[in-house]
Amino acid sequence: MKKLRIQAVAWAGFLLMALPASPPSAAATMQEKATSKQPVKEQKEEKQVRGARDMADGQIKTVTCKGRAMVMIFDDSDEILHLRTDNYFKVNFSAINFTPSGTMNPCKTVQGMYARVHYYHIKGHPKEGELISVELRK
Repeated sequence: MKKLRIQAVAWAGFLLMALPASPPSAAATMQEKATSKQPVKEQKEEKQVRGARDMADGQIKTVTCKGRAMVMIFDDSDEILHLRTDNYFKVNFSAINFTPSGTMNPCKTVQGMYARVHYYHIKGHPKEGELISVELRK
């Protein structure tokens, strides 16, 4: 029993030391709020929201690259699609009925070729998409 009482007294002493001596005054609290820095709201990049996955057959009209980013104008006999990717190394390129010679650079060698492309629609932007894969055909 004596051991329990000593532990209880020690615990109560710890709680008293953890509590502030007096509650902060309203003026001190107001001054602290005024001098503290307000958090800066981070500007979020406007991310394009993916829509449904789709596929199109047609011809690659133009390809423009800037760094790893690529924009492809694709003519699907019904419409012209603007397909893009931030990193063309992540796009799956394949050849269906031929074997490409040498190293293939999609920024230079695929323009004018026929292909089947898989892409995600971009919500709110008709005829634009995020490129997933390109199956080249001759």
